[in-house]
Amino acid sequence: MANLPSTILSDLSVHLQQVEQHPSTPLDAELLEQCTLHTTTPEYRTRIWQETQPLFLQLANLLAGLEQDPTPLIEFSLKLTEPYSFDHVKDVPFEPGLNLAAKPYHLLTLSLLEKAAGSIVDAQLLANRPAVIKSIVRLWLCTPDTGISTKASDLLISLLRVSKDEPGPDPTNPTLHAYGAGPVWRRLFHDKDVYSLYYLFTSLKPLKLLPTESEPSLSKREKTIAQARLLDWLPRVGALHWDTLVTSQHADVERQVGLGPDQGLLHYASLKMVDTADDILMHMSLIHFFSTLISTVTARTSLTTDSSVSLNFLKSHGIHDQIIKLQTTDSPGVEHSFLSSRAANYISDYASTYPETFENSEEAKVIQQYLHHVIRNCDSNDLHILSSVPRCTLVPRKSTGLEWDDCLLLEIPIRASNPDALKTLATVFKGPAKEALTYPLEEVSTASSKRRRSEQTYARILLSLYYAKHPNLFSSIITHAETIAMKDHALAALVLLRAIIISEWNAEIHEEILPSSDTRYMRLQQFPKTGVDLVLDPSISGGLLPYLLKPATTFSNLVGGRGGAENAAFEVAMSKFDVLKALGARLEEQGGRQDILDIIKRRVLEGPWGVTGTVGSRIGTLDL
Repeated sequence: MANLPSTILSDLSVHLQQVEQHPSTPLDAELLEQCTLHTTTPEYRTRIWQETQPLFLQLANLLAGLEQDPTPLIEFSLKLTEPYSFDHVKDVPFEPGLNLAAKPYHLLTLSLLEKAAGSIVDAQLLANRPAVIKSIVRLWLCTPDTGISTKASDLLISLLRVSKDEPGPDPTNPTLHAYGAGPVWRRLFHDKDVYSLYYLFTSLKPLKLLPTESEPSLSKREKTIAQARLLDWLPRVGALHWDTLVTSQHADVERQVGLGPDQGLLHYASLKMVDTADDILMHMSLIHFFSTLISTVTARTSLTTDSSVSLNFLKSHGIHDQIIKLQTTDSPGVEHSFLSSRAANYISDYASTYPETFENSEEAKVIQQYLHHVIRNCDSNDLHILSSVPRCTLVPRKSTGLEWDDCLLLEIPIRASNPDALKTLATVFKGPAKEALTYPLEEVSTASSKRRRSEQTYARILLSLYYAKHPNLFSSIITHAETIAMKDHALAALVLLRAIIISEWNAEIHEEILPSSDTRYMRLQQFPKTGVDLVLDPSISGGLLPYLLKPATTFSNLVGGRGGAENAAFEVAMSKFDVLKALGARLEEQGGRQDILDIIKRRVLEGPWGVTGTVGSRIGTLDL
């Protein structure tokens, strides 16, 4: 190490030689700390690191036989090797550091292996070491350390992502340079010894055809943990190459777990792996997996539909219908209370990810009828569904046309409400999220543009309908917002108010939505065309603007001044102030109403409490 320009690293090399020769020599913690700091200097990062490979190999050899706590050396090694490429560390024997018993070395070993995901060449070098790949899979599924398992899982995905297929004769065809046949893909799915591990560590029944002699034996609890990890991993793989998951790779292995011909790993995870009758927690995880699957693997099956290969898979095996029936059944079982939130989340992901498919499906009517009977209870799961479905489906459609008076949203109370209900109204009334600008600009499909306009149109119509049935809408919002003792209600009311102000509406009403002969059409023509116009119309919003301009209330005049009441008052004050600033920003954006804009700007300069905010205001509150 005499060739190292840094004296401190040379000193460390000498010290490590002493430790290797005399294992009882304690590690010099102070020297290691100084060396760790040295690896963060520009001198090291720009030049010296290229000359430290001998020191790294010395560390690797020492760690393999170290008889004392290796933590200081591992922490230094992580810093030392940060600038390295995989070429610098490829000769390290990784398998010992991936052994389940080598817990202190897992983080360092995985960090070194992550460097192989930097290029397709390095990934191929690693794929050519089957024992290493097998050790990564084993560590991912079997380690009790969640952080290490996540890191191993991410490493496998990174390797799969960089391991693309060889380009075909026509490089202009994007489908030729895809996934599924790259070196890492072949190792993880075509190598029987590796592929068998997915089943061995997750199957609850013994498997005879798999090489189990040298593999750890997991308890039922440990196997359910491995099941959850596999469920978390599969959608990420499917998003890269779907066919790999639904195609048989090794029929003799798959037959052992009850799979039929042409069924693969996804069939096993979805239909065979989890004992739903005996394990309610894994049943919950399985439904969550289905939600993630249809949200992650969204490759469309054709140009004329927004359905996907993942959604079609669940439908073809009856899983989709089972989840919807679980949520909408008239006679829920004991398990419903545990599974309802996951089932509701699945329906929400389905409706929001595939709005066209949902809108034209038979289950849309089933869900409408279900919500019609339960929505008045304002259960958070049901509200989640309602806020996710296409806005047009909130109005039942019959042979005679749209039944506006039966709109599902109208059943949500505003006076005796809860925070979830207020936030649901906010989501519906706001309209679709503003489209993010990306570069290069992506071409928006005609269907997508039409869907967006529909959502913008219905957001305004639904607010108009709701206000017609609940004319106390804005007075109730103010009441909730001023009742600081019910902080969650107050904050939710301000969320609703802000959503209306920044709403994305389309005021153009087409004949197929609402015929001009309908009396509601005339009322809607007179309804404000933007959220800002709505909140500034005193005939509708009443004292809303004066409320926003009024300084926030405070409990600072009470004894103590820093209790729960004061904290609640602060949070509500900040939220109210954000609403006022949002109103000013929208007014400035739209132009006009300069008189009101000037008033808002002056009020914003005063801050949330105003110039007299500390005097002590009269507060509408409940007994704390």
